[in-house]
Amino acid sequence: MTRQDQPVRLGDVLLVEDTPSLQMLYRTVLRKAGFPPLSAMTGAEALELFAENLPRVVLLDLMLPDTDGLSVMNEMLRQQPETRVIVISANGSISNAVEATRAGAHDFLVKPLGDLRLVSAVANAMGASKRRASQKPVLSRDLMTFGDRAFLGRSPAIRRVREQTSAIAGSLAPVFILGESGTGKCACAEMIHARSPRARGKMVLISCRGQPHAVLEQTLFGPEVAANGMVGGALARAHGSSLYLENPEALPLPLQDRLLALLDSGRITPVGGSAPQPLDIRLICSAPRDPREENLRDDLFYRLFVIALHMPPLRARREDIPFLAQSLLGEVAQQERKRFTRLSQDALDALARQPWPGNLRELANVLRQAVVLNSGPILTRAMLEPHLRAAPDTDQPAPAPPEDALAGLTMAEIERRVIEAAIERHGGSVPQAARELDIAPSTIYRKRDSWDLSQG
Repeated sequence: MTRQDQPVRLGDVLLVEDTPSLQMLYRTVLRKAGFPPLSAMTGAEALELFAENLPRVVLLDLMLPDTDGLSVMNEMLRQQPETRVIVISANGSISNAVEATRAGAHDFLVKPLGDLRLVSAVANAMGASKRRASQKPVLSRDLMTFGDRAFLGRSPAIRRVREQTSAIAGSLAPVFILGESGTGKCACAEMIHARSPRARGKMVLISCRGQPHAVLEQTLFGPEVAANGMVGGALARAHGSSLYLENPEALPLPLQDRLLALLDSGRITPVGGSAPQPLDIRLICSAPRDPREENLRDDLFYRLFVIALHMPPLRARREDIPFLAQSLLGEVAQQERKRFTRLSQDALDALARQPWPGNLRELANVLRQAVVLNSGPILTRAMLEPHLRAAPDTDQPAPAPPEDALAGLTMAEIERRVIEAAIERHGGSVPQAARELDIAPSTIYRKRDSWDLSQG
């Protein structure tokens, strides 16, 4: 029996078998071979576990008590085409094998299963899944850290994102992903691209924030005259594929004008060329909040903001934290060469109570700090506590309600105090104060003008 070079995490293999004795037998064989499976006895239970864990390999009995196994496989492959499904049937007819293969099955096993055949099939499927994953380009810090883990869980918020992502993927319409830092916006963009008809091409990623005008211009559009061996800008390279723009609202206005003109014309002049060529790209953008509140001009906004998708913060999906933490722990422990296998219940409870303003990225960092400084195999609350945000001191008297300080003031006076305090906290920066208050900077400027007039 050949084990994988890397340990298989719980959730990588899903076994769907409705006969209890056979399920127990297969589960025991797979666990001893290094492929510990999650188990389901019905199609409904299988689909729920699949959505929560996005396994790499599924062993699926065709005869289930509540539904047809092929329909379950079709739904799984719709959610994640990369999964390798091994179909199991007591009927070894050619027609069943052909039907399952045509529907996307990776392999077909006939009962009764020998131990060696079962383990060999799973090992081969896992190897194929591993090779496929190694061929996918790594695009950004979010994708490198989270990948499909950003979508693990059973909360209504992440279920809605999974459903929307599947529905959006087949469209050609531009997508705008909104969400706080660390929620997995880039992983979401990659999943949309990977499930789209453009998946054969490489998705091109451009971060628009913090780049000088000249650098952004060359990055997007390419130089007017190509040097020897120089490829075109991101727009040209994304032809026939997807272009992912992080924070397009950070583009200088002249570049926004040029991008809008290019999108309106649908044509681009290749580097070193003289005649415009058709441009076929699918735009996926992301930002932490509504880009109209920043610096994105309205006509470009309506070009980019066609389908909106919101990545929920971790505090809105607390019930998913145990799945996310356990999954991240496996990868972190492997990277740091530590023998951690799981988190204790009190550790999971402590993680679930944290505010997580840094979202998934902060969760991953806390787990890494605890793993580096401790030994396994169980990660406990005591190991986590030095790296968690301090809980409020319940022995201290509760502060007076903030509304007491505003008693007797009019609404206009309260509004002015809040805005001026925000501007002061940010060193006089109106745009930063506007971001904190979730309003447009122009709104603050108008109000300040009105305050000056009333004083004059």
